[in-house]
Amino acid sequence: MTTKRAVMTLIGVSLLVAAALAGPADTKLGRCLPKSGDVSGWQAVSSSYKYGSGNGIADIYNGGYEKLLQKGMKAACTQNYSNDSRRINVYGNEFDTAANAKAYYNSETSGSGWSAVSGASEGAKYKKTSSVVVGHIYRGKVHAKVVAQGTSDAQVAAVQAFLRKLSEKIGKEY
Repeated sequence: MTTKRAVMTLIGVSLLVAAALAGPADTKLGRCLPKSGDVSGWQAVSSSYKYGSGNGIADIYNGGYEKLLQKGMKAACTQNYSNDSRRINVYGNEFDTAANAKAYYNSETSGSGWSAVSGASEGAKYKKTSSVVVGHIYRGKVHAKVVAQGTSDAQVAAVQAFLRKLSEKIGKEY
């Protein structure tokens, strides 16, 4: 019994380490995120990629992940990007059904102030707040969120460009 428990523990630890070391190209969801240079001038920040599935979503969303699981979220990933001193964070979320991805998108984009993104799928919107530009997109079973620190016209344009690239990449993977 002790040997069996040790083997099971080793397998569990190995799976956790493998998930922690995974890069964007290692998962279908991760391949939806833009690579360095996919959005002109923007580079992925080294070692900023994170992926989690099931309870591992807690590694992406620090608190409240149980509610996300109840809404049908199966996996999540995040990657940070930089362009000189500008910063953008992208979050990808895979749901169990397209209906759940759309429902989550609708809950995140309810209210006023949202604008559609031309050149992206129909489910792509962005909004300026007092300190950030935030964008959301859903396509099939995937929802993604883009957050740009600052509200300059350049950041608005960058969020739109990221949403268009996400739309394209999600369409290829899902």
